[in-house]
Amino acid sequence: MEENQNAVTQTETVETENKTEATVAESVKKSEDVKTFTQDEVNAMMAKERSKMPSKEDLKAFNEWKESQKTEAEKQTERAQEFAKLQAEKDSLEQLTKIYDAGVTGKDNVEFIQFKVSKMEGDFDENLKTYLDEHPKYLQKETDEEAPQTTGASVKKISNNADDGVTAILKAKYPDIKF
Repeated sequence: MEENQNAVTQTETVETENKTEATVAESVKKSEDVKTFTQDEVNAMMAKERSKMPSKEDLKAFNEWKESQKTEAEKQTERAQEFAKLQAEKDSLEQLTKIYDAGVTGKDNVEFIQFKVSKMEGDFDENLKTYLDEHPKYLQKETDEEAPQTTGASVKKISNNADDGVTAILKAKYPDIKF
């Protein structure tokens, strides 16, 4: 029984080796069949393909023909879609202006508030006022803008005299130039 198993194992090993050799031989043959092209050959192929494409004049003529084939109803629909798009853009810009005028600063804050308020039911102006009343953190306080931030480090104030430092040296060296 062991002899049969050894014979089967040897047969399987031989078959596996034969398959491996065949696979290696195929891959070597395939690698020999690979064709490489020079840059001139590639450029020639590209030029040939480009010559099959329509010219700019042909495309323009085709688009004009395609436009002439549209019915008046299709043209009216396109104009209505373009008008709706422009109207929506105008409304969005007006909303942004109102938000900036309300005192909101920071592009991210303005866009966030526009998104939130535009999703609310009712008039945009009323909703904006309500939202800002409920969320005053988005409103800029004028005192916050002018208040210096302190870091705890002492700072020596430099005088505003125009003849200090480099300016004084330049005036001494070039008295004809006005600073």
